[in-house]
Amino acid sequence: MNVPESQGAPEGALLLFLVYLAGMVAIGLVAARRGRGDEEDYFLGGRRMSPLVVALSAVSSGRSAWLVLGASGAAWTSGFGALWLFPGYIAAELWMFLSMGPRLRAASVAAGAITIPEVIAAGCAGDAGSRRAVRRTAALVILAFTVTYVGAQLLAGGKTLDAVLGLGGDSGGWSLIATAGVVTTYTLLGGYRAVAFTDVAQALFMVLGLVVLPILGVVHFGGWAELLDALRAIDPALLDPTGRGWLYAFGGLAIGLGSPGQPAILVRHMSLSDPARARIAAWTGTGWNAVLALGALLTGLVGRALYPSLDTLPGGDREQLYATLSRDLSAELLFAGFAGVLLATLFAAVMSTCDSQLLVVGSSLARDLDKTSADPKRQGSGRGARASVLAAVVVALVLGTWLDELVFGFVLLAWAALGAAFGPLLAVQLYSRPVRPPAALAAMLVGACGTWLWWYVDRPPAMTWQLAPLCAVVFAIAWVGRVPVAR
Repeated sequence: MNVPESQGAPEGALLLFLVYLAGMVAIGLVAARRGRGDEEDYFLGGRRMSPLVVALSAVSSGRSAWLVLGASGAAWTSGFGALWLFPGYIAAELWMFLSMGPRLRAASVAAGAITIPEVIAAGCAGDAGSRRAVRRTAALVILAFTVTYVGAQLLAGGKTLDAVLGLGGDSGGWSLIATAGVVTTYTLLGGYRAVAFTDVAQALFMVLGLVVLPILGVVHFGGWAELLDALRAIDPALLDPTGRGWLYAFGGLAIGLGSPGQPAILVRHMSLSDPARARIAAWTGTGWNAVLALGALLTGLVGRALYPSLDTLPGGDREQLYATLSRDLSAELLFAGFAGVLLATLFAAVMSTCDSQLLVVGSSLARDLDKTSADPKRQGSGRGARASVLAAVVVALVLGTWLDELVFGFVLLAWAALGAAFGPLLAVQLYSRPVRPPAALAAMLVGACGTWLWWYVDRPPAMTWQLAPLCAVVFAIAWVGRVPVAR
């Protein structure tokens, strides 16, 4: 098979892409009109979200450009070995939907909490001052790593716009700014409700792209067997799921340990209108997760068969694979403008994570760093929250222009740090007993700082298997620090 010739995206693709962007902003603005105006509504949708909205927004905000760009790029490198990246988080998030999420929602309602730091502080036994220290520390951890997460997403969005416009990475940073501008518009105006409803639409786009693009690739090769033959001719190890070794497989499974500590996912469970309907969200979200994972894997396999070496991809960047495939296969098998629809899938992954993370940052700045706990029904939240979101965007833009590594690695660093800092601690609080504030502080700091130090000293390409021992240590700290049972 001949590799299609890569060209800049045609005007039709750009037009369809712009229609998609306008549609996302319109959905956000319409959703924003239904808001109540208090902080609980702005940051949590008034806890009135349906199970469908919770399921699809949780999945789309959790997957990000890591799935479309990073995981498909990993499949390009490792072939079927990349299969191990997916089962861990799919199983972990099924458990969250069925068990942890309802407990988290109940705890947040009992404490009047609308942010994860408030829930963690409420799960500590101590005086108001010590719980406030826990809440502020949790907020600082969120700010440090979530802004990094957003910076990586903006970098991915910039790569997408470069591909749509045919700039080849020569946009001078304007693609990053444009990405941030679109996401910030509806996040500022509509808050959680706008973010959740646009995330649902973006989840639909993600499934569309990650189903259609692999199908086009299989058609290009003439069938599944022919695709496998092409991969075997490049490197037979690409067809071996254990070709990268068992440590790689274990690391892929360990990624799931990060899910219970992601504030952007956790607040989805807190926003569910009726905990009795969590099972609907569980199976909807799990099905969506499975389809997206399979699509990313197949996209990487098709891409490796079509572009067998890095020098056949723009800039030698494997994270340009999805955009290049979209452009080339659309022109060959459908019509050139359809690339705009497929590239919207990638931008949907970027926006659905960026908006959720920005809202988490805004809530931490507006509430968790206050001197005292804030009232969820407090009015006038708009100025402080929106100013916080804008500040986060500016910092993330700086990071996005500074990042010189792959989105895959930076997203997993932030994912691992948040997962280790919060997941084990929340599990102890929700399933066992309150934790003493010093133990809670130690657990969060060991999880966050331990992740960063391991990444900095050892400089792994991505935090994967390292997350397992870190989570075990953090869980042990929180478990030992529980309040004794009264006798």
